[in-house]
Amino acid sequence: MRHALAAGLIGLVLLPVGCSCGDDDGAAPDGDADTDVDTDSDTDSDVDADTDTDDGACHVTPCSGHTLQCGDCVDNDGEGGIDSDDRECLGPCDNTEGPELNADVGGETGGPCKADCYFDFGNGPGNDDCHWDHRCDPLSVAPDYPPEGEDCAFEPGMVGGTDCPDAQSDLCLDFCMPLTPNGCDCFGCCNFEGVDHSVWIQHLGSDGEGTCTFDGVNDPVLCPPCTQVEACFNPCDECELCLGREELPPGCDPDEGSARCPDGGQPCGLEGDADCPMYSFCITGCCQEAPG
Repeated sequence: MRHALAAGLIGLVLLPVGCSCGDDDGAAPDGDADTDVDTDSDTDSDVDADTDTDDGACHVTPCSGHTLQCGDCVDNDGEGGIDSDDRECLGPCDNTEGPELNADVGGETGGPCKADCYFDFGNGPGNDDCHWDHRCDPLSVAPDYPPEGEDCAFEPGMVGGTDCPDAQSDLCLDFCMPLTPNGCDCFGCCNFEGVDHSVWIQHLGSDGEGTCTFDGVNDPVLCPPCTQVEACFNPCDECELCLGREELPPGCDPDEGSARCPDGGQPCGLEGDADCPMYSFCITGCCQEAPG
């Protein structure tokens, strides 16, 4: 169940040409070469940009002026699913359509061991006020988090401090929670259907490429276990879709939208569901506005 998106969210205005979901200057994340990101916010000539939202057409959904793989209306990985119809796409600010689950851009660490909202665009908490550090996770025994290469082992003294507050701000919750898939916390620690522990989907190999995939969620090297941050966590309720759960459990009515999207959002993702409106994206079964 998602934290409701507050009315009048500070500084967020939905624009017809893109969305501003990164750092205040709109720059690419620090340390990210950004060479694989299409910064042209114009739609390609072969993409249907019709404003009719219930015609089955794909609508380009840019993020911070960047058209990323999960918002470009292209089947980048050739698996037959486009953007929100591809289970590896976790939002329009995701630049890896698969098989990797890391975003490749978006809320990846702004510094060694640190994390902000994982599902938006940009490093650091400047636009979302979300704060966390992997050294506050007791499951971080002694992992390295490349490409920084710093030791992010658990440091109990940091728990409850500035980098790992007991509660996240309303701005963090209002901004990040609507973008966070069911079963995940705001920092990329996610539950998967059929997996008995949470995993960190952002993990990178020594080559800087993502290692966590749906096929690898039970491999602690590829998808390291993590402890979810309860202060910024979107649980997967009984009749909601979530990562690894692509059909509703028995007894759940697919026409009962209030059970699938308890905050009044538009259900999506199942056969017979209407398309999401333009400048919104289907995230684990519910239409969410692209971050403005």
